[in-house]
Amino acid sequence: MFSTSCPQCGAPLEFRSAAAVMAVCGSCRSTLLKRGEAVERIGEMASVFEDYSPLQLGVTGRHESRVFTLLGRIQLRYDAGYWTEWYAAFDDGKFGWLSDASGQYAVTTQQNLDGSADEPPQFDSLRPGVGFHFGGRRYLASDIRTAQCVGGEGELPFRVGDGWQARVADFRYEDKFITLDYSDAEQQSGKPVVYAGASVELDTLACQGLRDEAEIRESEGRYRGELGVFTCPSCGASLECPVGVANYVICGSCHAGVDCSAEQVTLFSKKREVESIETALQLGASATFDGAKYTALGLMRCRTPDGESSWEEYLLHNLERGFLWLVHGEGRWERVDVLNNWPMISKDGQVLEGGKTYRERERYDAVVAYVAGAFNWRVQVGDKTSITDFTWRDFKMTRETTADEIVWSRAKPLSNSRVAERFGVPALAAETARRRAAKSASSEAKPAREGITTAGFGPWPWIATFAMVFINFGKLFEFDGSTVLAIVGMVALWAPEWIWRAFHEESR
Repeated sequence: MFSTSCPQCGAPLEFRSAAAVMAVCGSCRSTLLKRGEAVERIGEMASVFEDYSPLQLGVTGRHESRVFTLLGRIQLRYDAGYWTEWYAAFDDGKFGWLSDASGQYAVTTQQNLDGSADEPPQFDSLRPGVGFHFGGRRYLASDIRTAQCVGGEGELPFRVGDGWQARVADFRYEDKFITLDYSDAEQQSGKPVVYAGASVELDTLACQGLRDEAEIRESEGRYRGELGVFTCPSCGASLECPVGVANYVICGSCHAGVDCSAEQVTLFSKKREVESIETALQLGASATFDGAKYTALGLMRCRTPDGESSWEEYLLHNLERGFLWLVHGEGRWERVDVLNNWPMISKDGQVLEGGKTYRERERYDAVVAYVAGAFNWRVQVGDKTSITDFTWRDFKMTRETTADEIVWSRAKPLSNSRVAERFGVPALAAETARRRAAKSASSEAKPAREGITTAGFGPWPWIATFAMVFINFGKLFEFDGSTVLAIVGMVALWAPEWIWRAFHEESR
């Protein structure tokens, strides 16, 4: 540990990490560069903006049997949002980063490029989905960003000054995670620094010293999740934004986009004339999922470019569980969870996840036609996404691709009656009744055999039953052990079908 004092204000200063080359004075915000046994003031670092993360300097945790301590952090802003990188010093003398992006975490440490890795691509040539071989695995580019450092504190392993930019590309392979950092590539013969690790859940790190809600309130003056009220800088309407949860609000009156992450709210998109629409759910509606109460913060109406298909997407949030989505289109509902661990893709293009094989169903583009409410990233009318859906029975995996990132999600069907019950909107149940009536009429108009093959396990239980009856026909009426075995066999044949149908109805 290296101890000194700040040359600007005289406050005591400690470098606890041997790898740290600079620190931010906690008293006067001076950025101090370590030079041997002395420190030099090279500027001043902006304070980190309102942050409601449970993480803080001094938190300790364990990752892959190694203990770490958080000694510093930087906040990085890009066009559509921001994230935080925490500088973590490990007990074996190495250092790494704990990334926090809207509650999704990853731990990485610096690695050497060797014979098991590809030659790193040029940053400007990277696109989402580009492959990179490292450590015997083929990673896919998930996120390419140029971001500006807007605040920091504590110790850091490199020099960060005014105007410092991070140029980074994230790659994924299931839960494995690597970052190619091109920020100082010009000083590294054009090659990026490689950090490798894994996506993690915060509770798996066994962290000690996390902030609780009371500490967050004491430091920020208000609770995470409570509504902050401010005035739209475009039309003067009153707007609400859940503090520490969302940073971008679309005004319901003039549809201007407002960035409320800083002390002074700013516009990121102009006032728009947008046709008012009716939606199945209203902003602020609440429902319980997995035993936790979620509230609808934002909604979008999306459509295909030709206008033939449209649907609604609702962003829901719970303080402890984070975000989930509900999608409503063509009279059907889906619950959608964004995946932190990516699925595997086979050589023939099938998606493998959780022992299930999802096959590609369709590809299409989606355009945001209407947006209102609060979001944890910047969204506006006209945003375009390329979508590929993969299905397994009634379940779906979706890959969404933009110019900067790829997002994977898993969708599960929900019935209108279930949604109506959870949100307390009885009118939604009537839509279920109409769908069932239409489905019943359609089924009656089809041949009986077609009705058998359109659900569950299709004709196979029937075929096997007919075969068993035919083979054992002479013994079925003797009412002895053979009869019992035949009955047990038929029950075994139909049990998977009954279980599937029961599960199917429950999920719908």
